[in-house]
Amino acid sequence: MYDVHHTRFAAAALVVAVLAGFLLRGLFPGRIAVEHFDEGVYASNLVAGESYEFAYPSRHLFAPPLLPGIIEWSQVALGVGDIASVAVNLLAGGLTVWLVGFVAGRWFGTPAGLAAAALAALSGIHILYSRTALTDPLLCLWLAAAVFAIWCSLADGDKSWAVVAGLLTGLAWWTKYNGWLPLAIGVAGATAWLLTLRDRKRIVPTIVCLLIIVGTAVLAWVPVWYQLPGGYGPVAANHRQYVVGAAGWFDSLGRQLIHHRQLDGLSGSLSLGVATLAAAASLGYGRKPAVLALAAGLWGLATISCSSVVLAAIAVYWMWRNVRIRPADSEPSDGQAARQLAVWLLVAWIAGLTVATPLYTPYPRITLPWLVAIWLAGGAGIAMFAAAIGERTEESATTTRVAWAAVCCGVLLAVLPWFWGTRPAAVAWQDRRGMARLAAAIKDDVERRLDERGVSRGADFVLDVYGEPSLYFQLRSQGVDLALPVSSLRFAQPDAPVPEYPTFLIAGPHADATPQFADQFLTAQPRLTLVKEYEFLPSELVRRNEASTGDPYAEPEAASLRLYEVQ
Repeated sequence: MYDVHHTRFAAAALVVAVLAGFLLRGLFPGRIAVEHFDEGVYASNLVAGESYEFAYPSRHLFAPPLLPGIIEWSQVALGVGDIASVAVNLLAGGLTVWLVGFVAGRWFGTPAGLAAAALAALSGIHILYSRTALTDPLLCLWLAAAVFAIWCSLADGDKSWAVVAGLLTGLAWWTKYNGWLPLAIGVAGATAWLLTLRDRKRIVPTIVCLLIIVGTAVLAWVPVWYQLPGGYGPVAANHRQYVVGAAGWFDSLGRQLIHHRQLDGLSGSLSLGVATLAAAASLGYGRKPAVLALAAGLWGLATISCSSVVLAAIAVYWMWRNVRIRPADSEPSDGQAARQLAVWLLVAWIAGLTVATPLYTPYPRITLPWLVAIWLAGGAGIAMFAAAIGERTEESATTTRVAWAAVCCGVLLAVLPWFWGTRPAAVAWQDRRGMARLAAAIKDDVERRLDERGVSRGADFVLDVYGEPSLYFQLRSQGVDLALPVSSLRFAQPDAPVPEYPTFLIAGPHADATPQFADQFLTAQPRLTLVKEYEFLPSELVRRNEASTGDPYAEPEAASLRLYEVQ
């Protein structure tokens, strides 16, 4: 039992973790910019305007309307720009730190909650994506909240919580098309729970609550489905092209590990050590050399390998230890049953996503839902190690030996990378303004070209942007009112009329990767005059996205954009 001092310490420590989470996600705001392809799609509602029905063309193929809608209102309040576009995820990322700490604390005790909050606050990959206008950070917030609400409902047979869980699942589903994940986690976890608990009186209330959760979530999702042009078929067809299947599973998994190793950076490596110290301090013996050695050992293992791998190993060990526990009495208490439900929900969550995620093209961001569950289970595992290493009981002997094995390996490994020159970098705060600078340069070059012809600055000109939504957003946010997103070169075909305004075409990597662009360009080439070619180096976030299909070990290469004038 914790005394008042430890209770106050735990509350203060959680506040510090949450504040650190917000601070780390908001550092260096001047380096934040819309750069990723999908960011441009989601951030362009307002700049697309009424002529495009306030949505980037075919936006529904990329995501449901919730995140783009929130970004739109954020831009109305704060003005069109990069910070307004990522504000929702900066907020969602910080709130996720609090939610992870709160949920782990409710499920597995205060030390687990503090450890999980530290893991979330310092996760380099989560910090990185919280500074974007992508759907995944907001999805993670809804997902964690929905699973917790499912637990509240099933543990007590509470129908009110079932409705809340369904609505939260609906919000996740409105954010991303795999937002139904809480339903799969809830059904799978509850099934395993009932089979292992063998408490017949819980079966009917659990089934009733699950039906309410599923029904509420489906009803919440129906408006999105109803508004999809052509129904869900085109969306499903778009998603199928990114499925690699069983044949690509191992390659996808390997690439994801490489991505995590690169993107988690120094803060991710430190998170395991800090989480250990937080858990140990809440237990009242944070100053013991053994605990400090354990923290250094876990830090070292994460530094030399990958923090996500080390943390996943801890989570799996912890789950293995807990699913084997059976209540001593024949009639388990409500507290025992609720804890076992939480364990099984995490088993279903982690096992399901571990199998399913590598079936998809290995974009790093799709691992974030898996990572949230790893924080919860890993935080509980770290707390278990911290408690065992401070005890001298027979029951904790196995756990203590495993902890010391990590220490023996990790203390040495913590030092080696600093000599090998493989120190993890701070990728999360990398400057991502490359596309914004390109937009400014392109605008300036076009205006200068028109100046040379005697056309006054401020005169209308058209910039047709082929397949680069982030560049389109940056041009519009910098005042190019006639920047237009295009997916065809009909306007430059030989039989097309002469443009009313000076017209330019911008094409780059995504146009070159589109099969029909080469054919269209071939016929339009007589009317296109190359004005300038721009080279730029994408940030690591974008490069890792492209490395999902290319060589993950390749050195960064410059990409190019080309500016043409339509004659």
